[in-house]
Amino acid sequence: GIRDKLVTGVQTCALPICTPVQFDAHTALGANIWHKGVSERILEPHPTSGKVLPNVATSWEVADPGGLTLVFKINPKLYLHNIAPFNGRQFTAQDVAWNMERLGGLYAERLKIPKASFQRATMVQNIVKAEAVDPLTVKVTLSKKNSAFFNGLMENRTPVMPKEMDDIGFNDPLKMAGIGAYQVSEWVKDQKTSFKKNPRYSEFRQGEPYFDEFREIVVPDTAGQIAAFVSGQIQVVTTETADQVQLVQKQKPDANLYQWVDGNWEYFRPSLTFEPFKDLRVRKAMFLALDYTALNNGYYGSGWAYQGPLSPGFPEAWSPDKIKTVPGYNPDTKAADRAEAQKLMAAAGYPGGKGIDMSVFFTRTSDYVVNHTTRLQEQLKTVFPDIVTKQNGVDSGAFATGLAEGRFQLVGYVNTVVPDAVLEMTSQYHSQGSRNYGKGNFPEIDSMVEKALDELNVDARTKIMDDFQTKFINDWMLSFVINSRPVRRFVAGNIGGYDKVAGFWNQYSANAQVGRWYYVDK
Repeated sequence: GIRDKLVTGVQTCALPICTPVQFDAHTALGANIWHKGVSERILEPHPTSGKVLPNVATSWEVADPGGLTLVFKINPKLYLHNIAPFNGRQFTAQDVAWNMERLGGLYAERLKIPKASFQRATMVQNIVKAEAVDPLTVKVTLSKKNSAFFNGLMENRTPVMPKEMDDIGFNDPLKMAGIGAYQVSEWVKDQKTSFKKNPRYSEFRQGEPYFDEFREIVVPDTAGQIAAFVSGQIQVVTTETADQVQLVQKQKPDANLYQWVDGNWEYFRPSLTFEPFKDLRVRKAMFLALDYTALNNGYYGSGWAYQGPLSPGFPEAWSPDKIKTVPGYNPDTKAADRAEAQKLMAAAGYPGGKGIDMSVFFTRTSDYVVNHTTRLQEQLKTVFPDIVTKQNGVDSGAFATGLAEGRFQLVGYVNTVVPDAVLEMTSQYHSQGSRNYGKGNFPEIDSMVEKALDELNVDARTKIMDDFQTKFINDWMLSFVINSRPVRRFVAGNIGGYDKVAGFWNQYSANAQVGRWYYVDK
């Protein structure tokens, strides 16, 4: 019954791939099995404030005046799931050190994995070595100061794994043991995944998890998920549009609706390997031509937020109110902005968009990206009547490969923000950034983010990032950021505890902290 079992639906997916197929937490492009309550992060953010909270590590400090030595103390009450060859052993400093080094790509050559595949290497920027100095103490050595190292370890996609995983391999999730509230007990590709309670987890978090079993079932479209939620087949569902919210509220009035703006941000990103986009005037013209208010209202209605280069979750970021006044974003100046866009495009040698023939690359994982792409085509045609745009929607596997290799002209995508403004910009736009999909190479960007990463004074760091945002809009324009996405998630009325995790820093891992949810007698 519901007292013992919790069932959720896998988020809307693109057949034929609906369950994760990448099981290496350090190289997976997006969500994977370790995010499903199977493991934990070294540190974690407060769900609304983003404050660094203890988790696998109980304490963390800069241990030398130069900022090059960091020391972490590890919780002694962490035990791996009781399957061979782990057999419920204690999770120690050796495991944590291995995760830090491997996450940073330090083993890439030995493992014969391209270093670029370590998508979150930026989260441990400047790491030289991590070592266990005793069973519960890790010492990290950096090549240069990193003011964001602790924040990086809170990143949504950095759950830890046991150090044996390179020997076990990443093909069978039933052979993967974590330290989280739940252990994988069944995995049927594109159908369902079942998890059973980790009996020793309560030593780490008293009383948790509250459910004996947690299951995910594949319901590959939004309408099907809403129907499954209304009928009680699943207890959690994510809705995107105002119409979907109203439908659930009408058919399931006792459900609880949680809403917030989160750290997922949508964008169109030009590739600087595509000849027209090498010219800043073309990039700025296209940015100015788009009507971001119409893009967002046309799909979401209300609830979304304006965003510029930096997510509003960062204290260094320009606020949504300020972004709304920036040319391009400002709905009150759209006619003037589009007139300027036409002048810029003509000056670049593409009058009316003539000579630009491009495709928009995206994955059909959700209705929003198809909607945005269609609206983008319509808007660009209005401003630049001679431009040619085509849709290139592919499945998740082909998209991941094409994105990583930069094989696109304009890509429509959503990124999950990392928990530090400097790391976010380093990852996205540094010439060596792990998510620099547009292949930008600007020495000034590299210099600014490296200087900010080295800066331990909060005010000085904030000033650098303010200058960064100004130059991004005026001089670089490497992404046409659409929004900070709205979250509208319904949870069954007899499930409590979701308020413990709901908020900006929940991000896309809706089930990562499922062990904290519980049954409510009504």
